[in-house]
Amino acid sequence: MLQSNLLNSILPTTMLPTITTISSSLPTLPTDLSTILTTTIPDPITFISTVVFVTASDMVPFVPCQPLAVTLGATLGPWAFPICVIGQTLAGILAFRSARALADTDNIQTVLDNLGDETRQKFQEFRQLGASDNDTDEGTVFLALVGLRLAPFFPFSVGNYLLGGATGVSLRSFIFATVLGCVLSNFVSVSVGMGGSELLKNMQ
Repeated sequence: MLQSNLLNSILPTTMLPTITTISSSLPTLPTDLSTILTTTIPDPITFISTVVFVTASDMVPFVPCQPLAVTLGATLGPWAFPICVIGQTLAGILAFRSARALADTDNIQTVLDNLGDETRQKFQEFRQLGASDNDTDEGTVFLALVGLRLAPFFPFSVGNYLLGGATGVSLRSFIFATVLGCVLSNFVSVSVGMGGSELLKNMQ
């Protein structure tokens, strides 16, 4: 019962209606996807350098990743989606591993103190759920982790360091949850950028 209450409090139950509302409000995009892909395809150097840029920017604590994804969606079109997913996932793994290798209790507490009350409370609940001495099954922890990855109150960049240094979450669960969270969140962000770009073109 306790696990169920914790899971329900962590998972953003309003996320799907929000995504649906945003998606339905976007302007109609061109239907010829092959044309879009071939006309906006970045060269390999641009693709790789942009992935590196996304990775670096998303490793900076408290810097939101959505504005960059929206901007790339407007400039690179659908190719911004794999770039953002790859870049954010790499940023998450690097931050997670470095935080776990160099975990410092004082630094972790300092970061927690800088979070909002709601964010700190939700993270502490997840921390208890994912504790190594907790008999919670891995599936429940994974679902709660996906919820944190999508939760608007839990910063993506800071979350990578906290999950690595302050929890016992396995790297495998972290990677799968991060990839899933990045796919869902970047679908919305990139779509907003593409829709906004198309709307501006139609207004000209």
